[in-house]
Amino acid sequence: MMGIIQTFMVCFVLSAGAGMFSKLSNELVIGPIEKMIAKVNNISKDPLKAANEEEERVLLEEYEQQDNPDDGVLKKLRQDKKDDSKKQAQVMETLMIEQTLYKIGGLLALVYGEAGSRIIAKNMEGSKSNEINPMLPGEKSMFIFGFCDIRNFTDSTEVLEEGVMLFVNEIGDIVHTIVNSYSGAANKNVGDAFLLVWKFHKDDILHNPLTDELQIIKSNRVAQLADMSFVSFLLLISGIKKSRKLLKYKNHEGLNKRMPGYEVSLGLGMHLGYAIEGPIGSYYKIDPTYLSANVRMCERMECATKHFAVPIMITGDLYD
Repeated sequence: MMGIIQTFMVCFVLSAGAGMFSKLSNELVIGPIEKMIAKVNNISKDPLKAANEEEERVLLEEYEQQDNPDDGVLKKLRQDKKDDSKKQAQVMETLMIEQTLYKIGGLLALVYGEAGSRIIAKNMEGSKSNEINPMLPGEKSMFIFGFCDIRNFTDSTEVLEEGVMLFVNEIGDIVHTIVNSYSGAANKNVGDAFLLVWKFHKDDILHNPLTDELQIIKSNRVAQLADMSFVSFLLLISGIKKSRKLLKYKNHEGLNKRMPGYEVSLGLGMHLGYAIEGPIGSYYKIDPTYLSANVRMCERMECATKHFAVPIMITGDLYD
């Protein structure tokens, strides 16, 4: 009888130990690794997802403060907060690696932008090779291009010197924030200029196989995107005027001495047309960008604002 009891006790202890070990290994090793793999797969499918996660969290918190929020959204928000508090309680290496993965994904999206998301996705989608291939073919599509130029930038640079970086970034923050809120994306910052892009949905583009030309199908969605792009540029003008951060430059002694009555102002040009979206450069450095005469036309519209003494000009294609 004692032998039977001892055998049952040994079996119970071994089963309990194995169960505990299995539970801990799932919680501390297998579960986190599976989460990390899922996150890597998500980033490879949608590289911009990592950059947008924080923005979505802020929007949910703002939604919670509204008068009549939806119960389903509130439930999701509270669950997310509960999960965050659990994560904070668990200080372990796998959690740190998990958070680092999303940071890397977010940085990739910030550096490459929307134009480079295809480069990231193609190089991460189950490739057996460790080599990185940034030399991918371009993709032809239809876009709205906006070109934004800071007025009197050469004089401002000579006066502000080291402070010119902060000056450009404060303007860039306003430009990027407003354009992003109106479905646009920042592409290039070239000194005193910003190239902004609005991409049309593939269902709104008609391809003629005989001439290889692309044409926009007029619809409410197309009209809405065109309106949003133009409204965002109007808001840029008012945003620069109202910004408290930029007020100090209006009262800057050096700037006013060089340019009496100085205030920060922008020249804005907009155009609609096709372009080739893809990477330009070499294996040492690539720059995801847009190539076509339509991008150049956008810059020319901005240059024309100086001749016509207006802050913004758009082409007939965008107006239509």
